Amino acid sequence: MLMKSLYKIFMILLLVQSTTNAVTLNNDRDTILELGMEMSDMRNMLEAYILIGAKVDYKNPTQKLKDGMVHYEELLRVIKVKYPLNTEIQESISTSLNAWKIVKSAMELALGNANLEALKKGAIFIHDNIRTVIKEMAHMKKILLDTSRLKNKEALNASIEIAASARRLSAHYMMDLWHLNDPTIQKHWNKGLKIYADSLEILKTSPFVNNHQFNVLLKNSIKLHKYFTRMGEKSKIFSILIDKKANIAFNEAKEMTNIILQSK
Repeated sequence: MLMKSLYKIFMILLLVQSTTNAVTLNNDRDTILELGMEMSDMRNMLEAYILIGAKVDYKNPTQKLKDGMVHYEELLRVIKVKYPLNTEIQESISTSLNAWKIVKSAMELALGNANLEALKKGAIFIHDNIRTVIKEMAHMKKILLDTSRLKNKEALNASIEIAASARRLSAHYMMDLWHLNDPTIQKHWNKGLKIYADSLEILKTSPFVNNHQFNVLLKNSIKLHKYFTRMGEKSKIFSILIDKKANIAFNEAKEMTNIILQSK
């Protein structure tokens, strides 16, 4: 009797795990949103890797990294099946997956018994090579935005880019805190701030500022951008606060995205 109960619990856990990483794309809008969120999640995986390497057990970074790796592969598998005749998307998938193979191998260092030096080298390697993975997802997103009949495409892309930028900033901040020997960290931090700022300017002039809920979210996003700017100017002290702020920025950008999509 006990064995049967344990077996049922095990099967339920497996079902929950597979559901967590399941991807359903009903239309181009779903694909655009998933690609935008995955661009954010890819940076989140880099941050999880750093937290593991720095031995900071904050929100179970090991599980976050594992789930993120599975979700990315599932997303690209579903997109590959959904757009079999779109040559440009198929080529972008192949390029992203080829870059992912070596990135994934480096990420798996954090799941093993690698020493600190190896983990730090792995983080720099991931940072150097993850851009191709993300760039191709951004390319697929652009293809679908350009050809879709969605309204307010510019505002939609801006809200998605704010979410991605928040994750980028948090990951690069953590890289700097971990004292990684990567001279490009500051350049990419500055780029993240600029994309965030440019996206805010697009949303400030969009018709959605007349929506009260959207306006509140936008004002919060502006405040958070100022926070990230100040954090970049200060001498670094180890703090998880920036991850919390990035999560707020990410989630509020998702809310703005939903408002844009629901507009008539």
